[in-house]
Amino acid sequence: MPTTIDAGRPNQSRSWLFNYFGAGLIWGSSFFFIEFANASLSPIGLAFWRCVLGALTLYAVLRIRKIQIKRDPKFFLLCFIVGLFNTAVPFALFAFGGHHVSSAFSGMANAITPIATIIALLTIFRGESVSRNQIAGLFVGVLGVLTLIGVWQGIETDSWLAVAGIIFAATLYGFGGPFIRKYIEPRGHALEVAAFGQIAAAAVLLLPVYLTQPLTTGAFTWQSLSSIMVLGIFGAGLAYTMYYPLLKQVGSAVSSTVTLLAPLVAVTLGVLVLGEKLSWYEPVGGFIILIGGAIAQGLFRRRKSLAM
Repeated sequence: MPTTIDAGRPNQSRSWLFNYFGAGLIWGSSFFFIEFANASLSPIGLAFWRCVLGALTLYAVLRIRKIQIKRDPKFFLLCFIVGLFNTAVPFALFAFGGHHVSSAFSGMANAITPIATIIALLTIFRGESVSRNQIAGLFVGVLGVLTLIGVWQGIETDSWLAVAGIIFAATLYGFGGPFIRKYIEPRGHALEVAAFGQIAAAAVLLLPVYLTQPLTTGAFTWQSLSSIMVLGIFGAGLAYTMYYPLLKQVGSAVSSTVTLLAPLVAVTLGVLVLGEKLSWYEPVGGFIILIGGAIAQGLFRRRKSLAM
């Protein structure tokens, strides 16, 4: 799947940079837009509409690219499984957390994902080898999480629930990658089809829960409506059309570091645009998590090329 980037082909190089920074910018800014979208929808409602808009966007991509969806019952069952714990639940938890903590905090906590991947490989998906760098990165990442939440000073109950939900959501993202590699990719479907199946299944799973509560929690404004559109069309849709080509161009090791861009984007938007205040230990903890993720991904080792 991965290929080496040819320095003599500038178009390919620009494409790699566009996909890498494009996906990082979209996913990093999601926490910023959640702040506005939360004014009109409940956490479940926001998660549902994100998935609906994302699924419609990905389906349009499939039609434009003339990619066929093959009949495969087991594949669709797997999509529902990964759609539940890697999309529906995290989307709802990040929306819930957005009511109680800053978007900058949510973005920094999202850097837990590479660390959570190591935990997944050490526990559930033990068929894949784990290196000493990954173990070291895990311990550094745990230290970063404890610093990020200011564990030494305690957290009020309401805030603790939000923080726990956000950390759990980021952890679920970490388990999604190994699950997809082990169970979904071997089914032989196009990656765009797998993405569509995951997002569409999450929308189906969220619908019955969404219908048990008010459809809206506040009046729609141009800010909330446009934020919902951005979160769905871009965050749950078009970002995947950048990330999957990135996997083919530079390999999984390099492309996985997109998650390390999210905290930088989230903090910048939160502080400069929303005027959010940061305690000294939050950026410090976020930086430690980034270091842990970088260690776990082996980014401090010299690489001769971008190929795996």
